[in-house]
Parts: sequence; structure tokens; C-alpha cells
Amino acid sequence: MGSIKRQGIGSGVFMAVGLIVGFVNNSILFPRFVGKEVLGFTQWLIELSGLFILLSSFGSNAAIIRFFPYFKNKEQQHGGYFGFMFILRTIGIALTAGLVLLAKGPILQLYSAEQSQYYIETYYGLLIVTLALTCYLELFENYLAALYRPRVPTFFRDVFARLTALALILLYYFGLISLEQFIIYYAWRFALSVLGLVVFAEYIGELHFRAGLGIFRTPFFKQIASYSFYSVFATIGSKITTKIDILMIPALLDFSYGGIYVVYSFFASVITIPHQGLSKIVSPILADAWKREDFVEIRELYSRTALDTFTAGVLIFAGIAINLDNIVAILGEEFRMGQYVAIFLGIGQLAHTVNGYNGLLINYSPQYRYDLAFKALTALLTVITNFIFIKAFGINGAAIATALTIILINVFIQAFLYRHYRMHPFSMNMAKVLGAGALCLVVNLFIPVIHYHFVLDILVRSSAITILFAALVVGFRLAPDFADYFWKIVGMVWKRS
Repeated sequence: MGSIKRQGIGSGVFMAVGLIVGFVNNSILFPRFVGKEVLGFTQWLIELSGLFILLSSFGSNAAIIRFFPYFKNKEQQHGGYFGFMFILRTIGIALTAGLVLLAKGPILQLYSAEQSQYYIETYYGLLIVTLALTCYLELFENYLAALYRPRVPTFFRDVFARLTALALILLYYFGLISLEQFIIYYAWRFALSVLGLVVFAEYIGELHFRAGLGIFRTPFFKQIASYSFYSVFATIGSKITTKIDILMIPALLDFSYGGIYVVYSFFASVITIPHQGLSKIVSPILADAWKREDFVEIRELYSRTALDTFTAGVLIFAGIAINLDNIVAILGEEFRMGQYVAIFLGIGQLAHTVNGYNGLLINYSPQYRYDLAFKALTALLTVITNFIFIKAFGINGAAIATALTIILINVFIQAFLYRHYRMHPFSMNMAKVLGAGALCLVVNLFIPVIHYHFVLDILVRSSAITILFAALVVGFRLAPDFADYFWKIVGMVWKRS
């Protein structure tokens, strides 16, 4: 467990650093130095390729972690498990690339705005580049996570890739590269992250390209194939639920509105960063616990991690809510129209964190097929509500529609888990944490605005709220894991002094 904790702490540090770099990139430099239209297009490129990746990976992302415990044996190169997945994914990329080329015409018809058509027509080939590189990146991330080595993959995705993006933004700003070169390099930057993970896997002696074709003859192959088949469509449904807004806004409006939406959706996504970071540690543990049918460990891990990530999410949400005007001051008045996007999406993300890792639980359980029905229903609802709400309320409507569907899918999954396994993550401490967050929002109303400079106002306002929230959480042990860690640090400092 010590190694797992070190990996978790290291991943958390890298995610925090990546968060800071990402904030500088997406909220300050990219919109100002490159433009909200290009920001909207590049994010559209990444999200659309993310949908195609689900086909090119044959839904194997979750399968890599779930079935790895059955093949894990370093002396035997894990039965060629990684090599098998690598070949499968390479074939999938080739097939999906052909599909992407065939889809060019319909995509251009869907994005009929003149500005949108120009970017798509000019840089359409980068969709395949982003698809291939991100697909391999996810392969190494999941493989190393299954080996309880998520720290380095987190560095390359959350820190290194964003530092590369930062370098490209500055190169463009100082006139060292053209806009065309910037967009091309922005897509190809993932190649460096993939190369870094290849080198790391080789360094730890876990780079095994020998394919275990004998997997076809094992009793697990049918399970892997069945699980991956359902996973493809379930994950597509999940992607549609959480990302279709970024794809639909340029179709119904244009990429400039998409750029504004992306900026505020980044703030809301920060709420789930603790949840996402911890999932890289929790995933292999849950997969192994399901294998052993250790329901005591599953329930305990489910409730504790839900409380921890929800507590962190409430603090981040409060920080966003109290600094909306300061965010506009950073971005410029043209971005004020989208400031409540962060609030609506933030509510949806809080609903996601309070339900814990319910998605992982159902995916690793024998009932994983039901996840497809949930995701299909909410995906359909997401598309319909986004179309109606974007037409009526613009980008704020997209945020409302997305938040509603995130809440609904969590309700469906949670009800299913409770019915079949009598599991839920909820506790009175969650209500108390929510109350602490609400109290912080009330106290914020009595903090006078510092007109001298918005940076000073952010520091004072955020510091006051953070101290108050932390004091409530630690003092009343609303989140025991945080309280224990705090007092452990205090004890270490006390001994040294």
C-alpha cells in the first residue's frame, strides 16, 4: 500500500501542476494570444477524435485494467497481454482512419458556418493524427495503471503535454511559427508524450511487444471480447453525455462560441480532477477486488473515495463561484456571456463526484452490460436537450443540458447498484461538507471587493474561503482522510521543530 500511496501522491502533484499550466494556457494565453476561434477548433478536434478512438480501441481501455490481473506475470511478459492489445489497437486505428476519411463530407455539411468549414477543410487530416496518437497514449496509460504505475503517465498527459502546448502558444505569439504551423504542431505534440511513455515502460522492464496470440485460445478471450464490445457503445454514450456540447456548439453556432464555452468548461472540469486522479489508483484495486469478490473492500473503498473527492470538489466549486467576476477580468468582457457555464457545469460535476466511482463499479461487475442501456438513454437525452437548449439559450443552454444529463446518468447507475449490490457512497458527512461549502458562499458575500487589482481580490477571497472550509472539514472531521492527513503533517512538522 505504501507504493500505491506514493503513486497516488505523485499523481496528485503532477495533476496540480498540470492544472496550473492548463489554467494559464486555456484561460489566459490561448484565448488572448491565439484566439477563441482556434481554441474552439483545436478542442473540437480533440473531442471528435476522442469519439473515434472508442472505435479504434475496440473498447479495450477498461478491459486492459479489468482483465490484466488474470495475465499478470512479469517473468512471462504477462502472457503477451500488452502486445496483443497493441496489435488490436493498431488494426483499429487503420480501420477507423478509413472511416474518418469517408465521414469528411457529412461533417462538412453538419458544420455549415463559413468559419467552421474553413478550419475543418484545411486541417481535416489532423483528426487522424490526433486519433492515432491519443489512442496509443491511452493504451500506455491504462497498461501502466494496471501495473500500479500511474504517476509517470499522469506527468506526460497533464504536465508535459500542457507545457508543450504552452511553448507552442509562446512561439506563435513571438512570431516564430505561423498559425498554420501552430495548429499542426498542436496536434502532433502528443507524439512526444507517447515516446516518453515508451521509454519509461522500457526503463522499468515492462515494454513487451510480443503478442500473446494464445489469448485467443484462453477462456478469457470470450469475456474480453464481450466486455470490450459493450464497452465501446457504453463509453460512446458516456462521451456523448459529457462532450457532445463542445461538438454541437460549433455546428449550431460557430467555433468562437465554442472557444468561450471551452474556457469555462475547463474551470468546471477542475472539480473532477481529484476524482480523475484517484481513479487511476482505484481502478486496478477495484478490478482485483471484483476478481476476489471482496465486497467489504469494495464498499469501504467506494464510500471513502466518494467522500474525499466530493469534499475536494465542493471547495473547488466554491472557489469558482466566488471568483466569477475576477475570471471575466482575466479573460476580457467578451467572455462575460459565458461565465455561468462554469456554474451549471460545476453543479453537474459535483453530482458526478458525490456518486463516487459508480461507473467503475458497474463496469467491473458481472452486470456491466446494463451500463450500455444507461449510457444509450442518457446520450440520446443529451443530444436532444443540447439541441433545444443551445437554440434557446446559447452556450448557457448547452451547460444546463449537459449538467442535467450527468445528474440523470448518475441517478440511474446508483439506483441499479443499490438494487443489485446494496451499495451506495452516501453519508451524513457529505451533507455536512455541502453545508460547509454553502456557508463559505454566504461568508463570501461579506468580503469587500478589492478594486485595486483583481489578482489581489482573488488571493484574499480564495484564501479566506479555503481557510474557513479547511477548518470546518478538519475541525469537525467531515472528511476523516483529510483530517488524519492534516494532523499527520502537523505532527511531522512539530517533531522537526
